[in-house]
Amino acid sequence: MDEAELPASGRAGVAIASVNKSDPDAELIQRYLEGDARGFELLFHKYEGPVFNLVRRMVSGEDAYDLTQDVFCNVLRSLPAFRGYSKFSTWLYSITRNVCLNNIRHNVCVREESLDQMIENHPNIQIADRSPGVETVLETHELQRIVNTVLSTMPPDHRMLVTLRDFEQLSYEEIAEVTGMSMGNVKSKLHRARMSFKNRFKPYLHLIKEGE
Repeated sequence: MDEAELPASGRAGVAIASVNKSDPDAELIQRYLEGDARGFELLFHKYEGPVFNLVRRMVSGEDAYDLTQDVFCNVLRSLPAFRGYSKFSTWLYSITRNVCLNNIRHNVCVREESLDQMIENHPNIQIADRSPGVETVLETHELQRIVNTVLSTMPPDHRMLVTLRDFEQLSYEEIAEVTGMSMGNVKSKLHRARMSFKNRFKPYLHLIKEGE
C-alpha cells in the first residue's frame, strides 16, 4: 500500500485518550489521527504478513491478496472511530475475520447458484471432484500445503479458531474478543476444531513421513 494512498486526517491535536496506553500500537494510531500518514504505513507493514497468513488459511487462490487489501481499506476507513476498548491487533483480527467470513458466505451462495443453473441447463453433465488428490500432495511434499488443504475442508468457524490460536498464537482472551464468544465457548469449540483437524489430517501422516 503506497503512502500516497493514505489519507491523513489533518486534524492536528486529535487525541485518542481512551486507547490503552499499554497497546504497543497506540503511538502509531495517534500519529495517523494527527495527520501523519506514516503512522498507518507502519501499522500496515507490521501487520500485513500476519493478516495475509490468516486470510490465506481462510480462503484460497488470489482472493487472499485481494481480501488482505480489503481488510486494510476497512481499517483505514474505520480507524478514526477506533476508541481502544481492545488492543489494535485484536480489533484488526476482528475486521479480518468479518471480511473472510463475508467472502466465504458470498462464494458459497455464488457457487450454489452457479451449480444449480448448470445442472438445470445440462442435466446430464458430470460434476468432477475438485478436492486435491493424493498425487498433488505427493508432488509437493510441502507440509504447509497439506495443512492448508486440511483446513480448507473444515467449517469456517473451526478453521478460524484453529488459525487464530495455533497459527497466529492469539490468547483465549483475544480470541474471545475477536469472535465475540465467551471464554468457555472458545475453549470448547477450539477443542472440537482441533479434534476435527487431527482426524482430517490422519490420511496425510504417512505422506509426510515418506516426503521427509
